[in-house]
Formats: sequence, C-alpha cells, structure tokens
Amino acid sequence: MIAGTAVKRSYWMWTWGIFFVLGLLTVIASPINLLGNPPDPPSPEGVTGLRSAEISARIPGMPEYIGSISRQLGNFMLASGLLMMAVAAVPFRRGERWAWYAMWVIPLLLLIQFLNSRGGNGWQFDFGGIFVTIAGLLLPLRRFFPKRS
Repeated sequence: MIAGTAVKRSYWMWTWGIFFVLGLLTVIASPINLLGNPPDPPSPEGVTGLRSAEISARIPGMPEYIGSISRQLGNFMLASGLLMMAVAAVPFRRGERWAWYAMWVIPLLLLIQFLNSRGGNGWQFDFGGIFVTIAGLLLPLRRFFPKRS
C-alpha cells in the first residue's frame, strides 16, 4: 500500500517539470526571434520558394516586415514561456485545479503549431510534445480531481 502510494505520488511530483522545462526552452529560444531573425519553421524561403535576397529585391521593405513579425513571435514566446514556468512551478505543482485546466492550452498550442508546420523543421518536436504534455496532464489526474468518499 505504501509503495503504491509512493508511485502514484511520484507522478504529480515530476509532471509539473514537463511544463516548467517546456516553458524554459521557450524562453531560451525567444531571443532568436526577438533579434528579428526570420522564424524557422516556416521560414520565408520555405513558404515562398525564394531566398531572402530574392524576396528583398522583389518587394522593398519585406525584410523589415518579416523582422517585425519575428520580434512579435519572440515577445509571445518570452511571455508565454515565463507564464508557463510560473504556473507550472507554483499552482500546478500545488495541485490547484484551475492550473490543470489552464495547462491544456499547451497541447492545443502544440497541435496548432504542428498543423501549421507544413513539414518544415521541428514538426517532430511539436508532434511528440503533444503526447508528452497530454501525459503530463493525465498522469496526475487524481491530484487535481481526488475521489469523493
């Protein structure tokens, strides 16, 4: 009985770390976009079939526009990564039910990102992340929804 309880308890002890690490990786990756580098995937070249120099020659101002979109993506990544880390480290780790519901945004976001990847680089991470985050939400289910006696 005690050994089974320890195993069950270990699920919720480490599942918060899935979301914390995912948020940390998002924060670490955000400066790439904050500097205005084109996002990859999908890169402008992958979508249009043209190199950046060819796009710049055909459409003046396009590199600045792509850079501004990239910076917006970087802002989103930084903010969402920090928020994900904060929710995972405190309320999700404590077993607060609202945090469990809120964390369902993560697999949904990964699914949308996977569907928009169009076979570009990194789709494997998005696809695998969907299942890892769903497992991270389902394994501690009894922590958030204890059985009524």
